[in-house]
Amino acid sequence: MLLDILSAIRDLDFKSLNEILVSIDMLTLIKNPYFIGFMVCCSIIFIIRGMERALVTFLSAPAFLLLFQVTVEGTDALNFDAEKLLIFCGGFIAIAGVNIYVYFVRGDK
Repeated sequence: MLLDILSAIRDLDFKSLNEILVSIDMLTLIKNPYFIGFMVCCSIIFIIRGMERALVTFLSAPAFLLLFQVTVEGTDALNFDAEKLLIFCGGFIAIAGVNIYVYFVRGDK
C-alpha cells in the first residue's frame, strides 16, 4: 500500500491517490502495532526536540479521520442520527481548540 501511495504521488495521479486513501480503514490501522510504534516514536522525537506544533499537527490528522470514521460508521445518508452529529461536532471542536491553543494562544516560545 505504501508503494502504491508513493508511486501515485510520484506520477501526480491524484485520482488513484484519492482511491487509495479512501480505502484505508483508520479503525483497523490504529490497532496495527507497527502504526502504534511509528506514532509513538515520532511523538517522542517531537517532544524531545520541542516541536509542539508539529506534534499537534501530526496527531490531529489521524484523530480527525478516526472521529469522522467512527461517526459515519453504520449510518445511512438519509438516517443520520443527531447524537452522532453532536459527537462529531464536539470532537471537531476539541481538536480545533487544541490546535488553536497551540498555534495562536501559546505563540512562539
